[in-house]
Amino acid sequence: MAIYTLVLEYDGATYMSQVESEDEQTALHAWCNELDVCAIDGFPLADSAELLSGLQDLMPSAVGHLTNVWDVRFAVGHDVAILHLIKTDFSRDM
Repeated sequence: MAIYTLVLEYDGATYMSQVESEDEQTALHAWCNELDVCAIDGFPLADSAELLSGLQDLMPSAVGHLTNVWDVRFAVGHDVAILHLIKTDFSRDM
């Protein structure tokens, strides 16, 4: 398993989180399942379950010229959100 850092750019703000996952597709699913949409300013709460369900059907695209970086672009109402997924390799400090 690897740690994936997810960076969401939406409505002029940036939100970051991490999930542990086998691959970028599974990381996207884990992020959708763990996301607290109430913490995202302007995110449409009434449509959030449907939006996140549809997002899980998307395949992250590799970002050219970078290693272990993908992104997903999706519509949120009339806005566009960009979610970056970055496979992070590190030793846990415990």
